[in-house]
Amino acid sequence: MNTVLKSHKARNWQRLLFWGIIVFALFIRYIYLSDIPPGINQDEAMAAVDAWALSQYGTDRYGMQWPVHFQAWGYGQMSVLLSYCMIPFIKLLGFNTVAVRIPMVLASVGGVALVYLISCKIFSKNMALAVMAFTAINPWQFMQSRWSLDCNLFPHVFLLGFYLLLCGLEKRRCLYLSMVFFGLTFYCYGIAVYSVPVFLFVYAIWCLWKKVFSLKEILISVGIFLLVTLPEILTMFINMVGLPTINTPLFTIPFFPESVRSQDILLLNFSFEQLTKNALAVINQVFLQKPDSILNALPAFGPMYRISMPFMWLGTALFVLRFLVSGIKVSDENAARQRTRDLALLGFFCMGLWAGLMTSEVNINRINIIFYPLIFFAVYGIQVVIQCLTKYSDMVLEYLTKKKVTMRWIFIAGVIAVYCIWGFRFFDQYFRSYSGYIHTLSSADFLTIMKEADEQENYDALYITSNLGWQYTTEVPEILTQYSCKIDALYFQGLTNTTGGRVLRPYRERYNFVKLEEETEFHKDALYVIHQGDLDFIETACTDGYDIVLECGEFLAVDLK
Repeated sequence: MNTVLKSHKARNWQRLLFWGIIVFALFIRYIYLSDIPPGINQDEAMAAVDAWALSQYGTDRYGMQWPVHFQAWGYGQMSVLLSYCMIPFIKLLGFNTVAVRIPMVLASVGGVALVYLISCKIFSKNMALAVMAFTAINPWQFMQSRWSLDCNLFPHVFLLGFYLLLCGLEKRRCLYLSMVFFGLTFYCYGIAVYSVPVFLFVYAIWCLWKKVFSLKEILISVGIFLLVTLPEILTMFINMVGLPTINTPLFTIPFFPESVRSQDILLLNFSFEQLTKNALAVINQVFLQKPDSILNALPAFGPMYRISMPFMWLGTALFVLRFLVSGIKVSDENAARQRTRDLALLGFFCMGLWAGLMTSEVNINRINIIFYPLIFFAVYGIQVVIQCLTKYSDMVLEYLTKKKVTMRWIFIAGVIAVYCIWGFRFFDQYFRSYSGYIHTLSSADFLTIMKEADEQENYDALYITSNLGWQYTTEVPEILTQYSCKIDALYFQGLTNTTGGRVLRPYRERYNFVKLEEETEFHKDALYVIHQGDLDFIETACTDGYDIVLECGEFLAVDLK
């Protein structure tokens, strides 16, 4: 009876901790969501503008009906799934930053829950709670949850497919459902196209060899996977051979004549020099956690906390050893199934390495798929260290005191305390200082001044600088303007002169995106939105002077005399 009561209490505590971690993860990812990060990332704005157009008209901003891949920048395309996930929130909350970012918040919190469920299958329930807590405060998992970048949906969707794959070892319907989510990764990030099939192929060979799945079950799974991915596969095919866009009643398979994305893939442009550079990038970003863009990681903490690196290295090595040793003697069916689960996690990790080696000089975003398995390995390494310390310290104490004493909970409390301190420091820096660090990179001042300039009723035309203070291009200011000013898709396409309830000059006449240093003619009846660094061009070209109409940070709106 006492055993039953203890078991019941343990389950209640596990449920309480599980939901407590979920609530904490949701809270810490949602607060100040519209303000931190400030402004908006240009890729985030691109995904949002297309999502808004889809929510209104069922087309992207260019007028393409339900595309399976976005034209985006033209020369560089964008995956669609995150934008499709934004649609219900835009309809419910309106077109704003919170609605745009909520899908990534929910996906990331879902990831926190999934690591628990996966750990229960591969490790234990106690370790599952530890992995879950570590994920909730993990710098990479937290920071990517607050940007709505299409690439960062990839690891979460893959993680769901991965969990269902493990469930599929007992229930075949879960195996088939996992193929749906593995297929959806193709619509999350281009890297999935040459990484997910490699993982599934190797795992299928293993499962067929070990008679875990029958040939029929594997063929059914392949069929489901191909059915889900077929539109994206056709997109790659028609762009490879130069066929025209395919329009269907349900979606569009587009051709992109200006695409340059294939240049980033080593398989299509192989050289040993590039392979070496890619390998060094993986080592630096993943295993040494050297500073990446501050948009992706705070330099003092890295993507995994720097104190986690020894545990991560140790856990990875020990898990590989665990898999190899388990193959020496497999005593029963349960042990064989456990080894198959272990192989899946190793395959997950190896897939991340493969993606890093095949992709040009990855940053944290590009190799985001590897961080989930590293989270598992880091906590596994911590667990092994605690077990070893407990074993030998208990032996010493028993020898000295002649009593059985355990130090296990003291070591656990010590690890929790250390990570709480690091977590507190990380969140304190993120919420207090981070906005200042990235204020320029997130174009917050530009977004503000563009919105105010667009509302000026005395000007029919706006001339907008290509100088953002950190990047010089006309494409980025244009998409930021479309986001900030909420440019209607039909107005952008030239099908109407109405946007936001206002009748304006045609889009191409009202919004002019220019490089001021190349301009030969300046218009005195227009409003110029410029960076302070552009003042020399204005003063040289306009000898009669100018009036500053608006000012925000490093940006000005000026009226030429």
